[in-house]
Amino acid sequence: MKRIYHALIVALVLSCHAFGADIESVAYNNLVASISRVQEPVVSGKYIIFTASGNARHTGIAFEHENYKKTWSFQRIVRRDELGKPQKAENGKLREQILFFIAEVPPGMREIRYRMVIDGLWTTDPLNAGTAYDYASGMTVSTIPVDYYEIFQTQNVNRGEVRFTYSGKPQSTIRLAGSFNNWDPFMYEMTEFREGQYELVLPLPAGTWYYAYYEGTTQLPDNTNAERVYTRDGRIASVVVIK
Repeated sequence: MKRIYHALIVALVLSCHAFGADIESVAYNNLVASISRVQEPVVSGKYIIFTASGNARHTGIAFEHENYKKTWSFQRIVRRDELGKPQKAENGKLREQILFFIAEVPPGMREIRYRMVIDGLWTTDPLNAGTAYDYASGMTVSTIPVDYYEIFQTQNVNRGEVRFTYSGKPQSTIRLAGSFNNWDPFMYEMTEFREGQYELVLPLPAGTWYYAYYEGTTQLPDNTNAERVYTRDGRIASVVVIK
């Protein structure tokens, strides 16, 4: 147990923030325990394990769906023996140090695009052969295909787009209104794409927006979004924030 503890001490004392949300600690520690060498990114279910050479003083990563606004720092693994000392290879040199970052794949995506910064220089991932030219940012980025999955809730689905969702009675007419259309309850009608499940993808600029659904003249809060406020006229509105 001591050996395992010292080998994975980094995993036990560091938390991982993946795309703005904490990975559950047991899953995180298991993913860290699976890292044995520096290699191309590994997709493991809903997670991606990125690794980099420990020779770099600092390695970071930024993602397209976050508009490259946040740089996440890699953590360092130093393998240690049962006495807590750095492990050495047979030639007497310290064993390879590994930098790593674990990311949770957001729902609704089939590909992750990202850039890395290594000792202050932005670059594509040197361990990943998958690249594409991002015309929006005017640079070449690294790409990883991921398995698509959905969570039925209102959420950002792309740059400047929100997928509004509502779960209710089948074959109803559900409309969307909010501060983005002066609360007009007849402008946006949602689509019932599955029995009792309605959605509408709407482009919105950055900001905090208040909204609700309407069935006829009855206002309905978003039952897939817990973020709510009271409007000036005393009604309950749901909230979505576009960064």
